[in-house]
Amino acid sequence: MNKSYYKVPFDFKNFFEQKDLKRITLEESISQYISIIITTAFKEYKHDHNFGSEIWETDFDLLTNVNRLKEQIKTSLAVKIKSLEKRLSNISVNILLGESVVPNTTRTRLKKQLKIEVKGIIRKTNEPYYFTGMYYIAPLSYTNR
Repeated sequence: MNKSYYKVPFDFKNFFEQKDLKRITLEESISQYISIIITTAFKEYKHDHNFGSEIWETDFDLLTNVNRLKEQIKTSLAVKIKSLEKRLSNISVNILLGESVVPNTTRTRLKKQLKIEVKGIIRKTNEPYYFTGMYYIAPLSYTNR
């Protein structure tokens, strides 16, 4: 039985008008879910207060050693993704932490930038899986590609 995967955010207008909804691949669904895990703060999801990532806990922590911060985020994400994303096996997480100049309309800002890479094997197809996401912290924001 093939499962249908839908694009987030869900298009309620089309749903209520009984129009076709945007479907996505298994790989895209896994990527969406990983991104939701990364960008959700603990206690934000009322049905599971442990759902989310530790990034929010470190978001304004500018005093912690960069290597310690990087390792803390990497460990937390690896644990969360391994426990929550059951469609993947052999999961590994890599974090690259740097700084990036973010242009603004009135000024230029320097922000910490996280590049999060997740690798694994899709259980259903036994194919390799790769996710990469770019996030800025202090405060948390991200770019869609």
